[in-house]
Amino acid sequence: MLRFVSVDSGKYATKGVMKIEDGKNKTIIFRTKMDPTKEEKSSDKKSFVVEYKGERYLIGESAETVDYEKSKAKKIHKIATYAAIGYLVDDGDEVVLTIGCPIAIFYNVDERNQYKEFMHDEGEISIYINGVTKKFTIRKVIICPESSGIIYKNPNKYKDKLVGIIDIGGLNTNCCVYDRLAPVKSTHFTTNLGANILRNELKQYLNSVFPDANLQDWQMEHVIKNGYIKSHKEESKKVIAEFLQMHVNNIIEEAKKKNWDIKNIDLIFVGGGSKLLEREIKNVIPDAEVSETAEWDNAEGFNIIGGING
Repeated sequence: MLRFVSVDSGKYATKGVMKIEDGKNKTIIFRTKMDPTKEEKSSDKKSFVVEYKGERYLIGESAETVDYEKSKAKKIHKIATYAAIGYLVDDGDEVVLTIGCPIAIFYNVDERNQYKEFMHDEGEISIYINGVTKKFTIRKVIICPESSGIIYKNPNKYKDKLVGIIDIGGLNTNCCVYDRLAPVKSTHFTTNLGANILRNELKQYLNSVFPDANLQDWQMEHVIKNGYIKSHKEESKKVIAEFLQMHVNNIIEEAKKKNWDIKNIDLIFVGGGSKLLEREIKNVIPDAEVSETAEWDNAEGFNIIGGING
């Protein structure tokens, strides 16, 4: 059966969407972390053991290795994408796959094509996921620019509007102004101001400000959510709040450098990092829209494009 699958394999999480009957979606989400393993199955529900071309990996929450490099043409993203497809489709299905890439790469034709070729294995693909082998064939790969998903999802809402989309992902923040659904190419940019970068830099900063602290990567989600560290509760509140605000301010400054008229266009924030920084975003731009479905907008929007162009 022909399936339309979209996968947004970000530096923080991988999201997969497949359209099924009655216009509903089947979805999957897991952390984009991967380690070699000899296990046959994962011991927790947020991770998978995946075997592809004779190599076996633990992927998801229980893995530890995160990729901080700009390129999406990496083994971790390919394995994560194929794992998402394998989870969603039935054995023997054909797939029209729609995926995203940083907007700066999308507008570089050579880099975009290299990424497309890297992600498109010819012939039948066999992948083992937690003890089950799935086989599928990728008929076509469609590449979309990150940040554009919310436009594809809501064409009637934005068909007559001028909006600036700021997509705060794991590593990158991808930004572009859209005029009546079409990108204004001179406004697009990609900057390394994603949420994973924020977590890592904040961890290092807190460990330097409070020398008795020894914060680790796996603590930072809770530190940001709580707004303090336990050993220096009151002092750290101010430090963390100022650091988060500075991160958002830096994103806005990058937009200004690209001649965005921040005060006179409607700004829409998407990506998982936008929900994390919603309060700080509103401090700078009170009327900014932070999408309620920020983490899923790209994957869901890409799926619509796949259905149209597949």
